[in-house]
Amino acid sequence: MIKIFSTLLFSFLSLAGNAADLNAWSPQPEQHPTTIALQGMLSRLKESNSRFDASLMPVAAASNQNKLIAGLQSGEIGVAVLTSSTVVRLAPQAKVLALPFLFRDAKQMFKQLDGDVGKEFEKAMADKGVIVLGWYDGGSRSFYMRNRPVRSVNDLEGLKVRIPNRTDLRETVSALGGVPQILSYQDVNAAFDAGAIDAAENDLLSYEADQHYKRAKYFVTSNHAVQYEALVVSAVVWNKLSETERAGLREAGRDSALADREIWAKRMVAARTRLEKEGVKFIEQRDSMAFASRVSASYKPFMENPATASLLLRLMTAKS
Repeated sequence: MIKIFSTLLFSFLSLAGNAADLNAWSPQPEQHPTTIALQGMLSRLKESNSRFDASLMPVAAASNQNKLIAGLQSGEIGVAVLTSSTVVRLAPQAKVLALPFLFRDAKQMFKQLDGDVGKEFEKAMADKGVIVLGWYDGGSRSFYMRNRPVRSVNDLEGLKVRIPNRTDLRETVSALGGVPQILSYQDVNAAFDAGAIDAAENDLLSYEADQHYKRAKYFVTSNHAVQYEALVVSAVVWNKLSETERAGLREAGRDSALADREIWAKRMVAARTRLEKEGVKFIEQRDSMAFASRVSASYKPFMENPATASLLLRLMTAKS
């Protein structure tokens, strides 16, 4: 449960006249765990003082990453949840976390983000006017197939795999022997129906929500991309708070992050239970070393770059 302390009663009220002028933004739709956790924190802040009423901006309102960052840096946007790609713009070394098969699961990733690694990213972001309050779950991406499961790395050979227009996913699928098919998300079901693709990849909740499971009954928990998001506050807002208020807001942010992870975990269990009843076959990807060895080339530039080599070695050592 998110705790809001009395020290937050007067937080945000000195921002620019009306507390309601403070805008908040989530990259996800209303019923997504990210937005639920963010809205929960905002609601509790309002409960602590009825004069606080942050406006949650529509998803599309801050979809431009450059404008989003500029809005946070100017204070036009007070609170936001940033996707990993936006985090990388503020803390370039965080790009290491996008490497395929780097983490076994979200729990392993959060051990790093909640520790010294996360603190390094937080410092880099603070230097650019954005204060991290907590780390949210961004969903772990896995493969799902139309006709047959992938039980070993060789089973991906020649499969046409739908991906979004992301270089890292294109390189991953190619390295695993698949044939990347860049396709808009809304066209996935039609592509399955037409036989234009053999497989796709995404997180389990998306697979369920958009009924991809009706076309692709084999879900392989590869977790080839374990993703995160960052709950942040503008430094313009932060600098107007007292030390006591900052401590209270930090705790509220950490609680919000834990709430987000809990929502994700419960949704994942519920989705798997329901989908198994719908006939979905879940295959646990066990030969992780074989998959990781296939994508080792993507690690090379980071190992050769002095700015990221030490960080990557730490992450690889910590996960063993």
